[in-house]
Amino acid sequence: MFIRYLVGSSSDAHFDDICQFVDDAKANKVKIYYSTIAYTEIRPRHLRAGKFGSMSEMLEDLGSSFIPIDPLPSILMWAGALKDAQAVNPGDPKEPPEKTRVIGTPDAIHLATCIFARDSLGISDVVFHTLDEGKGVSWEGRCIPLLGIDRWYPEHARIPEIRHVCSLNKEKPIHPQPSFSGVLTHGRNVDLGRSDTFGSA
Repeated sequence: MFIRYLVGSSSDAHFDDICQFVDDAKANKVKIYYSTIAYTEIRPRHLRAGKFGSMSEMLEDLGSSFIPIDPLPSILMWAGALKDAQAVNPGDPKEPPEKTRVIGTPDAIHLATCIFARDSLGISDVVFHTLDEGKGVSWEGRCIPLLGIDRWYPEHARIPEIRHVCSLNKEKPIHPQPSFSGVLTHGRNVDLGRSDTFGSA
């Protein structure tokens, strides 16, 4: 989310939605939680594209409604369990396990952090926002998409950590009140009933 916010334009999918969520957070209408591993994913060129001279400058601009969560040992251990869970390719259930995708390391940490925010910090209405549909290739190869991840883990074979992931509300960052003619409106719902969001880089 951060990278799309920094380098994107109105022609990019969900760029305007992300900008509206950022504006909501700056106006203290929502809180956005994120893992500090995002600091390793946001590079100086991304900051320059967003007209920021440094990470500190960007964070100061975003304000106090952006709440960082460090990757605690418990979060990292959860992430390790997520990566170890055996997936089943929904498009080819007979695909050999050694060829089946796994959850990417950063993705596993982001997911585990969101679960920590929900279950340990008590943010029960948190929403995991992502654009990941599994189309990109990383140093780990092609990984399991975060949108639709539930399909990769048959319910009868889910380990506890995967069950928690499947119970998360995971969706694209679609603002409930889209902008028209350049006029931004704010609020996740009219009454802000669901006010917390989790953003991955």
